[in-house]
Amino acid sequence: MDKRKIESAHRALEQIAEKNNTTVEEVRKQIKIAMINGLVSDDPRQKAYWESIPREGDIPTPEEFIAYTADVVRKMKIK
Repeated sequence: MDKRKIESAHRALEQIAEKNNTTVEEVRKQIKIAMINGLVSDDPRQKAYWESIPREGDIPTPEEFIAYTADVVRKMKIK
């Protein structure tokens, strides 16, 4: 995935942490919990969405998830 997009996603995590008076690691932890719920879903559409996320490892990082989802939203707005 594009390094600039990952860096932008990390900055978003920093902003969320600051806005909520917490740490980036706590924000990442909460996103990971939500991601795991999606990853283990029995819903075929959810499984397909999670499988479509480009990632370097077996499971997307919160930054990879944010970057990908931001791209999806941008494309939706363009249509």
